[in-house]
Amino acid sequence: MKSKIVIPVLAVALVALLGLTAKGCQTLQGGPVHGIVEFRDHVRATTRAGEGAYRALSPAPAGEPYASRQGSTSCKDDLGLDDTGVSRDEPIFTWDLDFASNDDYRAALASLRATWRQEGRTVEKVDNGIAATLDDGIRVTLHLNSYTGKPELRAEGTCMRYRHNYDDAYNYMHDDNGDGTIDDHERPNY
Repeated sequence: MKSKIVIPVLAVALVALLGLTAKGCQTLQGGPVHGIVEFRDHVRATTRAGEGAYRALSPAPAGEPYASRQGSTSCKDDLGLDDTGVSRDEPIFTWDLDFASNDDYRAALASLRATWRQEGRTVEKVDNGIAATLDDGIRVTLHLNSYTGKPELRAEGTCMRYRHNYDDAYNYMHDDNGDGTIDDHERPNY
């Protein structure tokens, strides 16, 4: 009688263990492989998150918002686990902010903190600024750049594995404005 219960329980436990092992291997490899369209959407979402925070700054910085694309050294296939045709990138964009004074920067910091809290976000204190992680895992930070000491807004997407579409020729590192397309002025001259 006991064996009629023990054998099914062991079978269920074995299936669950195999599932957890497969999930662990996928995590070690960097998560699931997405399509190029999903990666482009992630780049656009990262840019929009930064632009939304930029628009929430009060007082607003001088000039038009222009995002600069940054490379990520932490989102690499160091173990060589990715298949041929699979890449991984972590979209990161920064906006250099030009406030009229340090008081304006502090006021914008307080304004963004209040906006995020009103939206129900957890606001973290970071060196010389604040940060919040949005629902889709995109981390937005308003802080003083540790090298220049000047105000900077940073939107950092998550590391994503995606399959190349060689007919598409999309390369995140050439997408200067983060709109998910390589515009004519962004194409390399080689």
